[in-house]
Order: sequence, then C-alpha cells, then structure tokens
Amino acid sequence: MAAKKYPNFYYKDCVSCSICVQACPVGALDLTRAGKSGRYRNLFPELVNDRCIGCGLCAGNCPMECIHMRSDYEG
Repeated sequence: MAAKKYPNFYYKDCVSCSICVQACPVGALDLTRAGKSGRYRNLFPELVNDRCIGCGLCAGNCPMECIHMRSDYEG
C-alpha cells in the first residue's frame, strides 16, 4: 500500500488565487491571512490534515505549480 500523500506549499510563488481551495473535493484547504505585501494582506492555503485524502487535485490545479505532494513520512 502506498504512503498517503499530503500537499506541501511553496508560499513564495503563491498568488493567492484560491484555485487549490476550490479544487479540493473534501474541503481540506482554507485560505488564511499570512504575511503582508505592501498595504494588502495575502491569503495562503492552509491544510486541514484530518480532512485531506491525498488526491493531489490541489497540486494538479495550481497554476503557479507551488504545491507539491509529499509522503507523510517526509516531514
């Protein structure tokens, strides 16, 4: 049996488009305020671990390719 995969976010490249949140079939991603860019606050995806099913739809739909799936043991 393959190890469960989880999304790993590279926020530096994230444009806060929320496509990943919309693509998640189980609502395992929420947008959370984090950081500040000029006078605007950026919103970044945050994983709700117990909801994630490891499907990879968030990573597959990210237009900036800033989400990569990792095995649960990769830390």
